[in-house]
Amino acid sequence: MVALSTVVDFNASFAEEDHAGSVCVFAGATAGIGLATLKRMATMLHSSSFYILGRSLPKFQHHIDDLKSVGPSNRYIFIEAQVSLISSIDAACTRIAAVESKVDYLLMSPGGVPWSGPVYTSEGLETCFAVSYYSRMRLVSNLLPLFHNSPHPRVLSVLNGGREKAINTEDIGLEKSWGVFPVINHTTTLHSLAFDYLAANDSQKHIVFLHAFPGLVNSSPKQKPDRKNGLVQWLLLWLLKFVMRFVYRFKGTSLEESGERHAFRLTADTSGAGSWRVNQYCDLVSDNLTLARYRSEGWEDKVWEHTQRVWDKALGA
Repeated sequence: MVALSTVVDFNASFAEEDHAGSVCVFAGATAGIGLATLKRMATMLHSSSFYILGRSLPKFQHHIDDLKSVGPSNRYIFIEAQVSLISSIDAACTRIAAVESKVDYLLMSPGGVPWSGPVYTSEGLETCFAVSYYSRMRLVSNLLPLFHNSPHPRVLSVLNGGREKAINTEDIGLEKSWGVFPVINHTTTLHSLAFDYLAANDSQKHIVFLHAFPGLVNSSPKQKPDRKNGLVQWLLLWLLKFVMRFVYRFKGTSLEESGERHAFRLTADTSGAGSWRVNQYCDLVSDNLTLARYRSEGWEDKVWEHTQRVWDKALGA
């Protein structure tokens, strides 16, 4: 466990160093862990650029004003994007690539527990699966050329690293067997395997891919269960949401500490290049038996091939 005092001291020291000209991209930073991390990073970097992907600039404007007050030398560029759409991710990346020659830091944290049941995007993807996996991997894939121009590129995806579980290999995308917990399990395991694939195929072997588990963080979910999925499931989801809200409130880490720790994960060189899982205490996590088995069966390549097929289908919708 990395003590919070160590994290705070490192972040303070990092802020005193010269990292001018850094380029950061944040997806999912309009609230919760992502926003807390963005605010901390804004105090740690100077004369740098922050690209923030989100739905509405007017709704986020007051946060930009706050960011300018704590990091006045930085540029904050809000790109209006529907993160659940592959085409919207492509458009956002095109805008970034048009003005930047590199990206140094990428943090992704969109998503949440799908309390409302399956909701589908205009591209035909289930929304929670899309924002937790397909869109994130598209963002990483699109930015790879810019990562290669960075001396020390780091990718941090906040999801469920280290908690990989068995998946339905006959229905990887859960088109036939959707469920709240299967979505969590599939996006988690696919995430780690996709990062393994990207690290193995990194031509320069210098990108750090971190799949992080944030632990319990006091950030209450806003989604509500939907009765369209049946009364029993609706009641069960409401009960689960009530229990989780109680646990988050009384056992969860504060957003401030979470932002501190994720800024540390994003900037501290504690692993070296490659694909890594990180727990809530900023420790690297060893591969569990499930992940090791899928690796031995070559699922990194299979998962990436599946991902590309889903992208192609979504863009053809």
